[in-house]
Amino acid sequence: MTRHLNASESVSHKILSFLESLTKLGESVEVIDDSVYKFEKAGISKGLEEVENGNIYSSDELLQELNK
Repeated sequence: MTRHLNASESVSHKILSFLESLTKLGESVEVIDDSVYKFEKAGISKGLEEVENGNIYSSDELLQELNK
């Protein structure tokens, strides 16, 4: 489940402390800040647009380009 949270600094610290305690119990928690959220959202949107435009490359093509 993914949620985007807007809270005061004091509430944010309490929530982050609670989440940290969950990770110590072995629970899986990932926290990203707003700038990372926007960056990832933009990347996903661009990727979907590329797929819609037919700009799809095989893994081999991608690896060849990365190894140049």
